[in-house]
Formats: sequence, structure tokens, C-alpha cells
Amino acid sequence: MKRFLADRARGCVCPPELPVCVCGREPEAELLTKRAIAPGPEEIERKPARLLGPSTRRAKIREAEDAG
Repeated sequence: MKRFLADRARGCVCPPELPVCVCGREPEAELLTKRAIAPGPEEIERKPARLLGPSTRRAKIREAEDAG
């Protein structure tokens, strides 16, 4: 997911040695956060014990918004 959102948020994909963009690519999305957001201790405490498996504690959120 991290690479998927980063690719959608990137504009030009031309090689850096080209002085002018020739690809004409526009970003499809805008990242709302630079890093993934992990649940805070208060959020973990609010969840029922049966939902707090090891994968739940490692869950992270990544956000992007449509650029169009």
C-alpha cells in the first residue's frame, strides 16, 4: 500500500537528467500524511479484548486524497 499511494502522488517520472518534463504525468492523489499512523494507547484501550490480536496492534493507516 505504501508504494501504491506514493506512486499515485508522484507527478513527473522522467529521468532526472532531462532538463524538461516530457512525460506530462500529473499526480493522481495527494498524500495527507507523510508517515503511517499507528493506533494510540487510548484507541487500543477502547477496543474489546477479543479484537486486540497481535496484528491489530501493528495495524497502521495511510491516507491519500484524490487530486482531481
